[in-house]
Amino acid sequence: MDKKTVLVALLTVVIVLIVFSPIAYWSNSDYSNKTKHETDRWAVIVDSKDDVIAVETVDSEVWSALADLNENQTELWIGGVIEEYDNYWGFRFIPDTIVIAEITIEGAQANIQAISEDLNYWITTWTKQVYVFAKVAEIYQ
Repeated sequence: MDKKTVLVALLTVVIVLIVFSPIAYWSNSDYSNKTKHETDRWAVIVDSKDDVIAVETVDSEVWSALADLNENQTELWIGGVIEEYDNYWGFRFIPDTIVIAEITIEGAQANIQAISEDLNYWITTWTKQVYVFAKVAEIYQ
């Protein structure tokens, strides 16, 4: 190979790295902000619109159910009472209110983006449990 070919190949690699590194960084930081959490035991859920959010719980039965959902990749209604939170969505499910259900009778059904877009309604007017149809994509403990 001559020096010109090597130089062109090297320049191509450098350009690709310069272009795609910020995109990869931004994509990862966006995901990290969507899955912001406060404890070492948390799960990432993916709703029916492919949006993600972290879910934390203090209840060992709920944690076991989250682990089962992760293992089986089953979709169920996952939710709780909403509170404002400093993440991409502006909210989280309060950890001690997390519920997993096959059907929802006493709560409202939504998706992560819809909750985020009308947060004031869910926090001040509805004030009860809100569920998203989701599966558990990741689990950390």
